[in-house]
Amino acid sequence: MKNNHKFVMIMFTVLLVILAACGNSSEDSNAILNNELTDSHATQNTNGNSSEHEDTQNASNIKPETGTDSADGTNFEQEVKKHNNSTGEQSQEEPLEEYVPNEDEIVLNNNHLKNKDILEAFMKVAGENGESEIRVVKNEGVKGVLIYDLKSRYDKDAKQGWIEVFPDLSHYRASNNEVQDVFNNARQQCGYISKDETEGYYKLNECRTHWEYRLLPIINEDG
Repeated sequence: MKNNHKFVMIMFTVLLVILAACGNSSEDSNAILNNELTDSHATQNTNGNSSEHEDTQNASNIKPETGTDSADGTNFEQEVKKHNNSTGEQSQEEPLEEYVPNEDEIVLNNNHLKNKDILEAFMKVAGENGESEIRVVKNEGVKGVLIYDLKSRYDKDAKQGWIEVFPDLSHYRASNNEVQDVFNNARQQCGYISKDETEGYYKLNECRTHWEYRLLPIINEDG
């Protein structure tokens, strides 16, 4: 009976020891787990801070926009505005002032040559031994009129004559695709005027920019 009691006491003591050991092990496990969680949290905070720092550095390294797109847009708008202004100016051009020829002027209009006799009388003295002057007017329709003032000059000492030609474009407006006539750019000096029946033109000959220049067509009917 005593032996049984002693055995029971021994077993009870062993059980208490086992329970105590288990409790300590659980506490150690909890402590270890808590330490691991604390370390993990600290690592995450460190990584987060590092990531935020890198993002901040990246953001600081990003160059601000230079505004090129905005500048390009502004330049485009300026070009469009300039073009519109130019177009508006062209559309608002004042109409050409109508030119009214005098009675003694040589006028080419709708294939009709007026005062042809005055032109041919001028031919006889121009560049020879006399001085005279005429005005030639060529109607070019919607583009207006071309005007040429012809003045015959003669040097008695040198016994030499010539014709001065003064183009006047003040009543003429060339079309956009029209090739500019060099003859009309400035004052001309020609040797004489002739009537070329073969080509059908009155011509100014031996001029400063042209060896010959077709001034007017030969039209037999006078008005």
